[in-house]
Amino acid sequence: MNSISKELERILEDYAPIVKEGKQVLIGLLDGTVQLEKGQEGEAPVQIRVSPLDERLQITIDALFHGM
Repeated sequence: MNSISKELERILEDYAPIVKEGKQVLIGLLDGTVQLEKGQEGEAPVQIRVSPLDERLQITIDALFHGM
């Protein structure tokens, strides 16, 4: 893959400064998660890890935070 989508580019632009400060970012998807973390020496500044879920999530933001 020689290019990244505009969506991923926007995510990296928005969250790279937070990740470079040493914080991890976890983005929830309907069928998985994307984790951004600071790269080690000799690696890219931001490491991207994608983890699929076994099933698709069907939950609203309201239902997710209702118990908080």
